Amino acid sequence: MKFELKVFLLVMLVFVVTLSVINFINLYVINELLMKYQEVYSKAYPDFMYRFNHDEILDDIKSNYSRVILIWEGILVVLTSFILYFTIDNYLRKERRYKSFLQILILAVSHKFGNSLSSIITNLEILKEKEESPAIKRIEKVVNILSQDIKTLSTTFRQLPFEDRKEEFINIEDVLNNLLKQFDSERKKVFLSVKPLKKYANKKDLEIIFYNLLENAFKYSKSFVHIKVLKKCVVIRNDINKEVEGGSGLGILIVENLCSLNGIKFRKKVSDKHFTVILDFS
Repeated sequence: MKFELKVFLLVMLVFVVTLSVINFINLYVINELLMKYQEVYSKAYPDFMYRFNHDEILDDIKSNYSRVILIWEGILVVLTSFILYFTIDNYLRKERRYKSFLQILILAVSHKFGNSLSSIITNLEILKEKEESPAIKRIEKVVNILSQDIKTLSTTFRQLPFEDRKEEFINIEDVLNNLLKQFDSERKKVFLSVKPLKKYANKKDLEIIFYNLLENAFKYSKSFVHIKVLKKCVVIRNDINKEVEGGSGLGILIVENLCSLNGIKFRKKVSDKHFTVILDFS
């Protein structure tokens, strides 16, 4: 079910329930007023009860009132429904177009930078063959970090579900096992401790989150990567290889924002020997 349809149905439900409650209160108040009027009129004119069929008159008044209210409420609900639905649909169409444009723009810029970086890397290789210098090494380091960031951005934007953000119950163990197949786990000791854990979220978002975390763990670890799935948390811990230069932190920034989008609490702990990330699904 589309997001705009969910919003529309929810608002309509609240609208109809509110009107129903108001009508019930109105009918109750009107009935009480009529009963009091009848009681007072009967005391003033004792033969009133015998000369007129008051119950039939009261029922007729209530029936006419209910009919008029029902007709006008029906018209009001239908008109409001159409106006609300088309307003929400129009707004979300514009938002989807902006998101698609943003996605295309970032992918185009990433592609352009990627081509330029390829040229720079090629020229750096030629320079390294002719001369080794600290300046060239520093340039190479910056270019490598920038190249990795562009790759991360491009991959993330290709995978992000901009149009259909469907949420479902996802088995975290299955996601982790599928992603671990993409990494070279033979060079590093991988400890996997799993307990059943399911999360109601967007599957692609979770895959991007865990892919970035696992990529960081395998890239910057020295000898081991420890993944522990608890009842409500996932803990990814690795030792630190000081010989590997650190990146710009773009992957972790993407993870933090996607966690916030999916209602996942993100924490990280950094020490001299270990880097630990905790995802709290509670």
